[in-house]
Amino acid sequence: MRKFICVILLLILVPVNNMAQARSRRRVPQPAAESPIGIEFIDFENYTHVLNGQRYKLIGGYYARDTAPNVQWELGMVDGPYYGDLTGDGKNEAVVVLSYGVVEGPHTIEARVYTLQKGAPVILATFPIADSIACELDHYMDLDNGMVRIERINGQATSGCDHNEITEYRWNGTRFMPIGEVKKVRCRCM
Repeated sequence: MRKFICVILLLILVPVNNMAQARSRRRVPQPAAESPIGIEFIDFENYTHVLNGQRYKLIGGYYARDTAPNVQWELGMVDGPYYGDLTGDGKNEAVVVLSYGVVEGPHTIEARVYTLQKGAPVILATFPIADSIACELDHYMDLDNGMVRIERINGQATSGCDHNEITEYRWNGTRFMPIGEVKKVRCRCM
């Protein structure tokens, strides 16, 4: 009878031991590869942009809200998105230009460079273009061979545009740095 019980226990314990050994030989899975989706697939015209700690969901590149009776504040994507490898990592970044302020009033305009990290857009840099000026350009920025060229509008809300300045920037591994001389040009407000 003892032999019989020992044989039964061995028959039970051998498979349990084999399962435990197999479990301990399992490999830890490799981390998931970077997202196969490129930044070109992010719909920036219908994206939620963060501005001064607030989140604004653009619809068709535009957002507006009432701030007082007969007064609206707006945020719009006025240029871009443009794509190019600006960091030298072989992957494209996206650049968009946002304009915000009181409807039919002076606006603040900025260019933003986005990169994709873990499948989500992340801001790499923000370039101010205009601060509270009623001036629109047909084109605020340009990408050329890994460089970002920004056209800033200089002036004041009361006097309008004085002149524009074109600055070129290149990624240095941690941030965008100006390169070359700033080019001063006449106002191009439309």
